[in-house]
Amino acid sequence: MTSLAGTPPRRAQVDRSPFESPALLVVLVLVALFGLYDPRNLAPIFDHLRLPDTDDMMRLVGVRDLLAGQGWFDAVQHRMLPPAGIPSHWSRLIDLPIATLILAFTPILGRAAAEGATAALWPVLLFVLYSVLAGFGMRRLFGWRTALLVLFVAPQTAVFMNVFQFGRIDHHNAQLCAVLAIALALADPARRLQRGLLAGAVAGLSLAIGLETLPVIAAAGLLVLADWVRDGERAAGLLAGYGFGLFGASLPLFGLQTAPDLWGVPVCDALSPPWLLLAAGAATVGGAALVAGQRAVGRTGRCLVTGLVGAGMAAGFLRIAPSCLSGPFTGMDDLVRTSWLDQVDEMRSFPHFLRSEPDVALSNIMPILVAALYAVAMALRERAPDRRRFFIVVAALIVPGALIALGQARGMYVAGAFVPLLGAIALDRAITALRMPGSGLHRLALVVLAMAMLSKAWVLVTAPPARLLAPATIGSQSVPVSNWRACTAPAAYAALDRLPPGIVLGSIDLGPPLLLMTHHAVVAAPYHRNLVGMRAAIEAAEGSEATLRRVTLARGADYLLLCTAALDRADAGRPEPFVTDLALGTVPSPDWLTPLAALPDGSALRIWRIRRDGSDTLRPRSNGS
Repeated sequence: MTSLAGTPPRRAQVDRSPFESPALLVVLVLVALFGLYDPRNLAPIFDHLRLPDTDDMMRLVGVRDLLAGQGWFDAVQHRMLPPAGIPSHWSRLIDLPIATLILAFTPILGRAAAEGATAALWPVLLFVLYSVLAGFGMRRLFGWRTALLVLFVAPQTAVFMNVFQFGRIDHHNAQLCAVLAIALALADPARRLQRGLLAGAVAGLSLAIGLETLPVIAAAGLLVLADWVRDGERAAGLLAGYGFGLFGASLPLFGLQTAPDLWGVPVCDALSPPWLLLAAGAATVGGAALVAGQRAVGRTGRCLVTGLVGAGMAAGFLRIAPSCLSGPFTGMDDLVRTSWLDQVDEMRSFPHFLRSEPDVALSNIMPILVAALYAVAMALRERAPDRRRFFIVVAALIVPGALIALGQARGMYVAGAFVPLLGAIALDRAITALRMPGSGLHRLALVVLAMAMLSKAWVLVTAPPARLLAPATIGSQSVPVSNWRACTAPAAYAALDRLPPGIVLGSIDLGPPLLLMTHHAVVAAPYHRNLVGMRAAIEAAEGSEATLRRVTLARGADYLLLCTAALDRADAGRPEPFVTDLALGTVPSPDWLTPLAALPDGSALRIWRIRRDGSDTLRPRSNGS
């Protein structure tokens, strides 16, 4: 029997490779894991609760509000654009385990340390979950060495270095685990109903957490549907299970996390009626597949059933939520789209990154593209039924994410779940080839293929060696990482927290650290539902003194906060925006702005109190928190 690489039996093999030693592989895995979970990276989290990303900060702010007594169904962030606040589309299903961990740690560590411990532990727990799922799945199909190599490859891929690092309490890591579970459940050559139910239920949970995985869930549905159309009754159980599981999980989870008065309101950025309609359509097709199997319906009949149900789903979706065809950011005005959304790393395209930051583009996106091509090639080449099914499923799910990543980098979050699996398989083949007779060029090609799925390998050839330990990853803020650190120094926010509470007008990315580390309210934060606040912040950052004055009055701001490390700069030949000159000290402060000497020396932040009606005294106000 041949191996996955198509190599001859063991008797034709030559000397053993040193990489076949379990002890050596364990050591390599431990070294790789140390790169991801270096204990020295815990200090910023425990000492200052310095989280990696704006989304992590916003998640912890929401969890704090929940623990402080804000209602389960009250999804409003009341300190963002008060007094009305901004409703969140984020799922309480992620808030719940994080809040539970904080409550469990608080009697032992105190609240501040409990938050730090939770922020450090939560992504590690999810990485363990991913590792267990991948380990069992890969060991069954490819053996213990491939399963172990997954743990070597994963910490060296940019997606995992990003979403599973200490402090990442946003939901992307949970979504990667869900995507992996869906794929492993569907990679069942027998295509049993029970495995379909499991895959569908996890897909429903993933939809409730967030719609980022919708392309993968849709691709999985199309895959099992195509199986049924082609193979009939043999594939009916998997299709029925997937449809029943998807609708059976998403409907109660929607009710669990959504206020009853919003059950009939369609929204495009969270689980709501239009997406439940599609899940119901999947269940309908699944039921029809079981009935068709009993009545021996032919392929033409199966195609007709598929077309009718698909047409009904499309018509219903267009009737209740036609705007959702434009995506989750429907209704965003051009100013916010061009000045904020298009500047966020996650929304930038691969060609854009390739022109401006080739090392970031290659290390983050290229492993996913290589893995996608490898999955497709192996799906066409593999002959063993169970392995062939695995590659077909993985190819069907990784390709949509890879295509999205070419246009918007956020596609890497779902496609990245499969890179460690495919990289481990390729690396295992390369190790096997080292001890097999044959062409040295063939061996080199296998090694290069395996290395091409490691982000650190791309960094090695595109960036200085110092970047090997921490290759640049793509985040959700629009400010470069080095500038972001300067703008979020904890000592400066501790000083801001000592000022009387008020509403702060600042750049969009300063909103989450202000909400997390101070008692102030903010006009804007990088959150697409806060269009009014973000437009105000952009106008203030890009306009004249008169525009800034108008915005502060319209939004009732008490403070103006600027960061010299992240200023909006004018295009060549145009004058600098007023706030840029103000922050750099090239123009004096107008009489309605009072500079405050509240920040530590050397801070990149500058703050002014906004005077209204000839007074610089803050009016008492409720932030609604």
